[in-house]
Amino acid sequence: MKKPIIALVVFGMLSGCGGSGSLSGSAGSSAGSTGGSSTGSSTGSSGGSFKGIFRDRDVTALETLTVAPDTRGFVPVVKDVKIKRFRGGALVEARGLVGTVGYFDVGLAPVNDGLPDENGVITYEFRGNKPASGHVAVTQRSKEVYAGASISNIRLAKTRSIRVIAAQNQVTARP
Repeated sequence: MKKPIIALVVFGMLSGCGGSGSLSGSAGSSAGSTGGSSTGSSTGSSGGSFKGIFRDRDVTALETLTVAPDTRGFVPVVKDVKIKRFRGGALVEARGLVGTVGYFDVGLAPVNDGLPDENGVITYEFRGNKPASGHVAVTQRSKEVYAGASISNIRLAKTRSIRVIAAQNQVTARP
């Protein structure tokens, strides 16, 4: 079933474009044939070549994107940070402690677009959304949240340490 449809589309494209590269093959060739000549040129008002499509258009500059500020709150405590190397760079894993169950959208938000500062330190903020009505965490496992970020080898070459900031503390690790 797919082959006849594809053949029909390809045939339509080929017959619509004609031999001279016009966009409107039937309108252009009919305009040429009404004048008595059968050259197949697309000189009609609706025809045109690929070269002249964008000639009369104005160029519009794209707007710059504005990044919305991160409205997530800080995770209360960062417990530890591990850096695991892999072939293309390193994975930063952070473990944090919270008081209530139900934190969501937890992640490491890069400061300075994830680039090292003048001292070679890449800084991340440990952020997450606190639940509206969470239950008090009872077990150690229910108090933990995890987040990670990837750093390429190019950025890692200029990095001396990686810092993760929470609401009450910060932890620094070396790659």
